Amino acid sequence: MIRPKDIAARSLEWMKQAGGWCWERLKELGGLCMQRWQRVADWYQAQQEVIKRQSEVSHERITMKRAVLTFMETWGLGSRNIFYTAWHLLWRPGYVIADYLNGRRNRYMQPFFMFFVLTLILVQLAWVINVQTPKNKDMTLIAFELLRDHKDAFTPEQSAKIIHAAQWLDKVQDWCDENRAWDLLLHSIGVLIVTWLLWRKSPRVGEAEWVVESGELLVGYNFAEIATAVVYILCQLQLISMITLVLFHRLPFDHMQGWAMVVPKLVLTGILLIDFKQLFRRDWWPTVWRTMVIVVFV
Repeated sequence: MIRPKDIAARSLEWMKQAGGWCWERLKELGGLCMQRWQRVADWYQAQQEVIKRQSEVSHERITMKRAVLTFMETWGLGSRNIFYTAWHLLWRPGYVIADYLNGRRNRYMQPFFMFFVLTLILVQLAWVINVQTPKNKDMTLIAFELLRDHKDAFTPEQSAKIIHAAQWLDKVQDWCDENRAWDLLLHSIGVLIVTWLLWRKSPRVGEAEWVVESGELLVGYNFAEIATAVVYILCQLQLISMITLVLFHRLPFDHMQGWAMVVPKLVLTGILLIDFKQLFRRDWWPTVWRTMVIVVFV
């Protein structure tokens, strides 16, 4: 039989538990409100500091040194990031890309902005040195010479098809010459897709704290990370093109065909092999055959 005294004791115990639970919830809510209030106060203080700095009047005159430093800071040169990044891209490119992808980004210049700056410098350098870009071969003329030398080997229908294909190739080459930016963009996208398909499942390499997210070890590379790596490699090639332009007054890989392309292709293969070996750090054979596929596609 339940006595009124027991009922009162149990009711008092439940009330204590309910009160304790409500008190804990109120403490949590109070702590959350304090955190929100502190964030608002910090934001307000930061805004006041910005307004104060903006309202300050500088009595320092604008000198030539100050103007040059301001210009360099605008282009990311004030902190010497571009020189530091360029130097390391020339002698340890894969490790630079790995550092950037794994979180150590403050010491290096952003790859997309760096590629833009290097492209402007390369264009101006080519203009100063007055580099003449060789023209593509006239495929229609080559087709006519081929048919003239082997006129008995082709029927009129075959000759007409050869001439038509040569004229179509000339139109494609003319479009590429007139739209070099679009040609480079489409070509770069194709190389990027091939690179991503070949290297996306490579294991990430680096210190444990670099490659852990939400308590789990990251595996593989996404499309954006491969794109960043490819842009850094393009920056490296731009630097090598500048050196070649200054020393030999010509741009590498520019409209060279046939046997003239053998040496640049070998150089490009060696550069990409070093880049991919340092970045992904796979065994030599997987690195070599993937690099060869990319070079053939290029």
